[in-house]
Amino acid sequence: MKKITFIVLTILISLSTFSQQRHLGRPPMIDRGRPMDQPPLDEKRREKIEMFKVQFFTEKLNLTKTEAEQFWPVYNEAKKNIDELVKSRMADEIQFEENVLAIKKKLKNDLKPILKSDERVNQALKIERDFFKAIRGEMMRRRGFRS
Repeated sequence: MKKITFIVLTILISLSTFSQQRHLGRPPMIDRGRPMDQPPLDEKRREKIEMFKVQFFTEKLNLTKTEAEQFWPVYNEAKKNIDELVKSRMADEIQFEENVLAIKKKLKNDLKPILKSDERVNQALKIERDFFKAIRGEMMRRRGFRS
């Protein structure tokens, strides 16, 4: 009787071990980067993301038409400066962070006359994180990682 119990217990343990290796129809999340079979972003996709970004910012900040016309050139200039810093690949991490902070402080000062309140300026600086969270969530949803 002990041998039969031991054999049954061994089989049950081995079955539960094998059953945990399945991914339930979803690909495993080994690499969080772009899948190898997915092409890089082309101009059409970039334009769609940029249109979504403009819509997202405009809705979240409740920008009027005149505010939007003044906001986007200032914001795009700051983003361009940050992108150039990232591409330069500074060796000194602290100096890099200070340069990014200086650009963000300048952006804050430039946005203050456009948005007219500190609360809206701070909200504008935080919205980019929310935008990237929304994009990431949509990508994960489309790939089937979230239900």
